[in-house]
Amino acid sequence: MIRFNTCAASIALALSGTALAAPTAPSIDMYGSNNLQFSKIELAMETTSGYNQMVKYHDKAKVDVKFNQWSGTSGNTYNIYFDGVKVATGPITGSQTTASFEYGQGGLFDMEIEACDETGCSKSAPAKITIADTDGAHLAPLAMNIDPNNKSYNTDPNTVVGTYFVEWGIYGRDYTVDNLPADNLTHILYGFIPICGPNESVKSVGGNSYNALMTACQGVNDYEVVIHDPWAAFQKSFPQAGHEYSSPIKGNYAMMMALKQRNPDLKIIPSIGGWTLSDPFFDFTTKANRDTFVASVKKFLNTWKFYDGVDIDWEFPGGGGAAPELGDPVNDGPAYIALMAELRAMLDELEAENGRTYELTSAIGVGHDKIEDVDYGDAIQYMDYIFAMTYDFYGGWNNVLGHQTALNCGNFMRPGQCDGSGIDENGEPYTGPAYTTDNGIQLLLEQGVPANKLVVGTAMYGRGWEGVLPSSLSDPSDPMTGVGNGKLKGSSAQGVWEDGVIDYKGIKANMLGANNQGINGFERLRRNGRSALRLEPHFRSANHL
Repeated sequence: MIRFNTCAASIALALSGTALAAPTAPSIDMYGSNNLQFSKIELAMETTSGYNQMVKYHDKAKVDVKFNQWSGTSGNTYNIYFDGVKVATGPITGSQTTASFEYGQGGLFDMEIEACDETGCSKSAPAKITIADTDGAHLAPLAMNIDPNNKSYNTDPNTVVGTYFVEWGIYGRDYTVDNLPADNLTHILYGFIPICGPNESVKSVGGNSYNALMTACQGVNDYEVVIHDPWAAFQKSFPQAGHEYSSPIKGNYAMMMALKQRNPDLKIIPSIGGWTLSDPFFDFTTKANRDTFVASVKKFLNTWKFYDGVDIDWEFPGGGGAAPELGDPVNDGPAYIALMAELRAMLDELEAENGRTYELTSAIGVGHDKIEDVDYGDAIQYMDYIFAMTYDFYGGWNNVLGHQTALNCGNFMRPGQCDGSGIDENGEPYTGPAYTTDNGIQLLLEQGVPANKLVVGTAMYGRGWEGVLPSSLSDPSDPMTGVGNGKLKGSSAQGVWEDGVIDYKGIKANMLGANNQGINGFERLRRNGRSALRLEPHFRSANHL
């Protein structure tokens, strides 16, 4: 009898031990959980359609995580932890459970799943989970691949050193975000963001640019902004940035986000408009169109959080842009000022809502005929900076030679041409001073624009002409007194991607020659050389820009 009771007690203890065992630790099914990649922004990665169909931002990411418990006790409740903080709980449904919840904070987290019942809990091994957001919080800092010719230097405090990064540069030029010498920069202007509506000027670009814009604008109201090339912006994978098939955000935008993780003080600003994308601006004399635009820009900045403001590149209020029939010298200026005021008010709202600052800038033409149509002294109260387009003064659109980005007037000019007091070759009075950096900056200062809000532009490309023959020179000692015979020609291998324009690398490799004096061939090229680039900082300092 005693022997039987001992056996029964042993069985009871064994049964009690089995009942007290905690649930089996969950095993996270990565492949059944979208490789643990989730996102607050929903992007169409394999199709092209209207912007609103391709880009949908949500306040929270929808997360579906599958875990398995193939043996032992499953338990009845799961808890999910991100970096040790419980973010979700729910019922276990058997040997396979899918935990579905929403999460609002972007980042890369260590996730653990805990299975529990009345006897205790067991945790899974940790696994990395991505909650992508457009501020790039989920990304590692971008690894850079900078040309060794780009030397680092210390930027003077309160100085703006910016560059354009154009969306299409990743194609023929194979220039990607990781090539940017970001440590030397304070600002990057991402070019260019289009506005839906009348856009006939885009047809002049050729290729698929116009059709791509029409596709992007399907289902989008006129005067709202969109992304011109979604493949470049967020669909294309860049292996050097760690993009994979399942990456929630890719393309230039993901690389810009990662760049912000590396250089958090860098300002990245979308430049809206540009030479061929300015047509819709000319309808902004109507307030309702401006209201639509401003509301759209607010939504765009809330969607793409890595951006730090907005740049307006209206070419040009009053006319003189890609579409010669567009422009109202009387009403465009007041519309521009109203637009700046309305954008600033919207950005102030965003600052209050999001707890961060946003800059408002604008690239403007600095010819006297462009400046006279806008009271920039009034507009500047709403703006952080004016980016003076102190380039493209001369070029192959005609055969008149001149320095395309001159600081000052040249000796080749006619008497009274520099200050506008003389007469031209046809005997007509000049309508204003010559196109130079100094003349444009002085006009803006006279309007009352503070010098510390003016940023001088430098062209890292040249403009040139063919057939500038010695016989055409009115002064044999000055090639600038000659006459061109059409736009400079060349190949992309030579740095000529567009007739009349050559990249700096092409100039250095193919045109300067061994002594930097240029090769023969009767081609005339105007660029910013080393001496000019050394003078520009002195000009900036002298004018307190």
